[in-house]
This record gives sequence, C-alpha cells and structure tokens, in this order.
Amino acid sequence: MSVAGTYRVRVKTPMGVQEGRLILQVAGELLKGTIESPAGNVEIANGKVKGNNIEFAAGIRTPFGFLNATVTGTVEGDRFSGIARLPIGTVEIDGVRE
Repeated sequence: MSVAGTYRVRVKTPMGVQEGRLILQVAGELLKGTIESPAGNVEIANGKVKGNNIEFAAGIRTPFGFLNATVTGTVEGDRFSGIARLPIGTVEIDGVRE
C-alpha cells in the first residue's frame, strides 16, 4: 500500500498533544505534501519515500517560535508513526489514514 494519503495525526509535545492532518503525495521516491494544524498550514520540503518509510523537512510554528523540523516515519497499513527532530528535542507523532 502506498504511503500517499491524508492522516489524522497527534503530535506529543511537551505542552500536550497537538492534533492536525498530514497530507502526503508520492511520485516515485519523491514525497510532497502539507501539514495542517491550528498554528497554520506548512508545505513539507525535501521529502523522500523508500518503501513504507518517509522523511521530510518542515518549518513548524511553536510557542518557542518558528522551528525547523526533520520528520522520519513509517506507514504500516493505515497507521503512521514517526519522530520529529527539532532544535529543542524530539517529539513523537502517530496517526491514522482518513
């Protein structure tokens, strides 16, 4: 199954769980998409797909300001799990395909 799709995600931050949507489009090994959250929408950059593993970068609005994140994750069936690496640490992400 392709990793492409829309996922309802939860990001486990130090300030509590934040909910949003992760919209992924795949063309070969190229990954594009959008992160939708209450803080606003951002386009993902430098996205890569290898099998059911993904990696991308995104600028994220946080209470600490605008931070660059690198996200790595895996899609198993309709479930997404991943880690976002930020300058202030890492946060876990999980989600389910809509």
